[in-house]
Amino acid sequence: MTEIVSEIMLSIDGAARGEKSPAYYGYTGPEFMAWLAQKSAQPNRTLIGRKTLDALSGVPEAYQDDDYRKMTKNPGWVVSSTLGSAGWPGLIVLGSGFLDTIRAERAGQDAEIRTMGSLSIVRQLLAANLLDRLRLIYCPLILPQSGVEPFFKGMPDQKFKLEDHRILDGEVVVLDYRPDGAPHYA
Repeated sequence: MTEIVSEIMLSIDGAARGEKSPAYYGYTGPEFMAWLAQKSAQPNRTLIGRKTLDALSGVPEAYQDDDYRKMTKNPGWVVSSTLGSAGWPGLIVLGSGFLDTIRAERAGQDAEIRTMGSLSIVRQLLAANLLDRLRLIYCPLILPQSGVEPFFKGMPDQKFKLEDHRILDGEVVVLDYRPDGAPHYA
Protein backbone atom coordinates (compact mmCIF):
# COMPACT_ATOMS: atom_id res chain seq x y z
CA MET A 1 0.00 0.00 0.00
CA THR A 2 1.21 3.50 -0.83
CA GLU A 3 1.86 5.70 2.20
CA ILE A 4 0.41 9.21 2.49
CA VAL A 5 2.63 11.61 4.42
CA SER A 6 1.77 15.18 5.36
CA GLU A 7 4.69 17.49 6.13
CA ILE A 8 3.74 20.65 7.99
CA MET A 9 6.18 23.35 9.06
CA LEU A 10 4.99 25.14 12.18
CA SER A 11 5.95 27.71 14.76
CA ILE A 12 5.92 26.38 18.33
CA ASP A 13 2.48 27.92 18.83
CA GLY A 14 1.10 26.08 15.79
CA ALA A 15 1.05 28.76 13.08
CA ALA A 16 1.57 27.23 9.66
CA ARG A 17 2.88 30.54 8.32
CA GLY A 18 3.42 34.11 9.37
CA GLU A 19 2.52 37.36 7.68
CA LYS A 20 6.19 38.41 7.65
CA SER A 21 7.95 35.04 7.80
CA PRO A 22 10.32 33.94 5.04
CA ALA A 23 10.43 30.41 3.63
CA TYR A 24 11.20 27.86 6.35
CA TYR A 25 10.71 30.72 8.82
CA GLY A 26 14.30 31.62 7.98
CA TYR A 27 15.74 28.40 9.44
CA THR A 28 18.09 27.07 6.77
CA GLY A 29 20.93 25.49 8.74
CA PRO A 30 23.14 22.89 7.04
CA GLU A 31 21.52 19.86 8.74
CA PHE A 32 18.03 21.12 7.95
CA MET A 33 18.85 21.80 4.31
CA ALA A 34 20.58 18.39 3.97
CA TRP A 35 17.52 16.69 5.51
CA LEU A 36 15.23 18.51 3.04
CA ALA A 37 17.46 17.49 0.11
CA GLN A 38 17.46 13.86 1.30
CA LYS A 39 13.65 13.89 1.59
CA SER A 40 13.18 15.44 -1.85
CA ALA A 41 15.52 12.84 -3.38
CA GLN A 42 13.19 10.02 -2.28
CA PRO A 43 10.57 9.07 -4.86
CA ASN A 44 7.25 10.69 -4.02
CA ARG A 45 4.19 12.22 -5.58
CA THR A 46 2.93 15.64 -4.57
CA LEU A 47 -0.54 16.47 -3.31
CA ILE A 48 -1.14 20.19 -2.75
CA GLY A 49 -3.94 22.70 -2.76
CA ARG A 50 -4.29 25.74 -4.96
CA LYS A 51 -3.15 28.18 -2.22
CA THR A 52 0.04 26.20 -1.69
CA LEU A 53 0.61 26.01 -5.45
CA ASP A 54 0.17 29.79 -5.67
CA ALA A 55 2.58 30.37 -2.78
CA LEU A 56 5.21 28.03 -4.21
CA SER A 57 4.79 29.48 -7.70
CA GLY A 58 5.44 32.90 -6.22
CA VAL A 59 8.91 32.00 -4.91
CA PRO A 60 11.29 34.68 -6.20
CA GLU A 61 13.42 33.58 -9.14
CA ALA A 62 16.61 34.05 -7.09
CA TYR A 63 15.46 31.13 -4.88
CA GLN A 64 14.39 28.83 -7.72
CA ASP A 65 17.33 26.42 -7.51
CA ASP A 66 17.63 22.89 -8.92
CA ASP A 67 15.56 21.45 -6.04
CA TYR A 68 12.81 23.99 -6.71
CA ARG A 69 12.76 23.17 -10.44
CA LYS A 70 12.69 19.44 -9.63
CA MET A 71 9.71 20.03 -7.31
CA THR A 72 7.75 21.77 -10.07
CA LYS A 73 8.20 18.73 -12.33
CA ASN A 74 7.40 16.13 -9.66
CA PRO A 75 4.32 14.04 -10.50
CA GLY A 76 1.19 14.52 -8.46
CA TRP A 77 -1.98 16.52 -8.04
CA VAL A 78 -3.25 19.96 -7.16
CA VAL A 79 -6.74 20.19 -5.65
CA SER A 80 -8.77 23.08 -7.02
CA SER A 81 -12.29 23.76 -8.17
CA THR A 82 -11.16 26.80 -10.20
CA LEU A 83 -7.94 25.85 -12.00
CA GLY A 84 -8.01 24.48 -15.53
CA SER A 85 -4.33 23.52 -15.44
CA ALA A 86 -1.67 23.59 -12.77
CA GLY A 87 1.12 25.41 -14.58
CA TRP A 88 3.58 22.81 -13.28
CA PRO A 89 4.19 20.02 -15.80
CA GLY A 90 3.94 17.19 -13.26
CA LEU A 91 0.65 18.15 -11.61
CA ILE A 92 -2.85 17.05 -12.58
CA VAL A 93 -5.78 19.15 -11.37
CA LEU A 94 -8.33 17.32 -9.21
CA GLY A 95 -11.65 18.75 -8.09
CA SER A 96 -13.78 18.18 -5.03
CA GLY A 97 -13.78 14.39 -5.49
CA PHE A 98 -10.01 14.22 -4.97
CA LEU A 99 -10.31 11.85 -1.99
CA ASP A 100 -11.61 9.09 -4.30
CA THR A 101 -8.55 9.48 -6.54
CA ILE A 102 -6.18 9.49 -3.57
CA ARG A 103 -7.92 6.47 -2.03
CA ALA A 104 -7.43 4.54 -5.28
CA GLU A 105 -3.79 5.65 -5.57
CA ARG A 106 -3.15 4.68 -1.93
CA ALA A 107 -4.27 1.12 -2.70
CA GLY A 108 -1.38 0.77 -5.19
CA GLN A 109 2.32 0.20 -4.68
CA ASP A 110 3.64 3.48 -6.08
CA ALA A 111 5.88 6.12 -4.51
CA GLU A 112 4.53 7.77 -1.37
CA ILE A 113 2.10 10.64 -1.68
CA ARG A 114 3.39 13.69 0.17
CA THR A 115 1.56 16.88 1.00
CA MET A 116 3.40 20.13 1.68
CA GLY A 117 1.37 22.64 3.62
CA SER A 118 -2.17 22.48 2.21
CA LEU A 119 -3.84 22.45 5.61
CA SER A 120 -7.35 21.85 4.30
CA ILE A 121 -6.17 18.77 2.40
CA VAL A 122 -4.38 17.40 5.48
CA ARG A 123 -7.54 17.87 7.56
CA GLN A 124 -9.63 16.08 4.91
CA LEU A 125 -7.14 13.21 4.63
CA LEU A 126 -7.17 12.79 8.39
CA ALA A 127 -10.98 12.90 8.58
CA ALA A 128 -11.18 10.26 5.79
CA ASN A 129 -8.65 8.00 7.58
CA LEU A 130 -6.28 8.26 4.61
CA LEU A 131 -3.33 9.89 6.37
CA ASP A 132 -0.55 7.45 7.28
CA ARG A 133 1.99 9.83 8.77
CA LEU A 134 1.92 13.39 10.06
CA ARG A 135 5.38 14.97 10.04
CA LEU A 136 5.46 18.15 12.11
CA ILE A 137 8.51 20.36 11.62
CA TYR A 138 8.71 22.84 14.49
CA CYS A 139 10.81 25.99 14.20
CA PRO A 140 11.84 27.67 17.46
CA LEU A 141 9.67 30.77 17.34
CA ILE A 142 6.16 31.84 18.26
CA LEU A 143 3.99 34.10 16.12
CA PRO A 144 1.19 35.39 18.39
CA GLN A 145 0.89 38.64 16.43
CA SER A 146 1.85 37.74 12.85
CA GLY A 147 0.99 34.03 12.72
CA VAL A 148 -1.80 32.92 10.41
CA GLU A 149 -3.39 29.58 9.57
CA PRO A 150 -3.28 27.82 12.94
CA PHE A 151 -2.74 24.25 11.80
CA PHE A 152 -4.77 22.39 14.41
CA LYS A 153 -7.86 24.63 14.22
CA GLY A 154 -10.82 22.74 12.81
CA MET A 155 -9.27 19.29 13.19
CA PRO A 156 -11.12 16.50 14.97
CA ASP A 157 -9.85 15.22 18.32
CA GLN A 158 -7.26 12.63 17.38
CA LYS A 159 -4.63 10.53 19.11
CA PHE A 160 -1.20 9.96 17.50
CA LYS A 161 1.73 7.65 18.12
CA LEU A 162 5.24 9.06 17.89
CA GLU A 163 7.24 7.02 15.35
CA ASP A 164 10.43 9.06 14.96
CA HIS A 165 12.01 12.33 15.99
CA ARG A 166 15.14 14.36 15.29
CA ILE A 167 16.65 17.73 16.05
CA LEU A 168 18.30 19.57 13.17
CA ASP A 169 20.95 22.24 13.67
CA GLY A 170 20.20 22.20 17.40
CA GLU A 171 16.91 24.08 16.88
CA VAL A 172 14.43 22.61 14.36
CA VAL A 173 12.47 19.63 15.77
CA VAL A 174 10.99 17.03 13.40
CA LEU A 175 8.32 14.73 14.83
CA ASP A 176 6.84 11.85 12.81
CA TYR A 177 3.45 10.66 14.08
CA ARG A 178 1.01 7.99 12.96
CA PRO A 179 -2.72 8.49 13.56
CA ASP A 180 -3.75 6.22 16.43
CA GLY A 181 -7.52 6.50 16.71
CA ALA A 182 -9.68 8.50 19.04
CA PRO A 183 -8.27 10.01 22.24
CA HIS A 184 -8.49 7.91 25.40
CA TYR A 185 -11.25 10.09 26.85
CA ALA A 186 -13.53 9.78 23.80
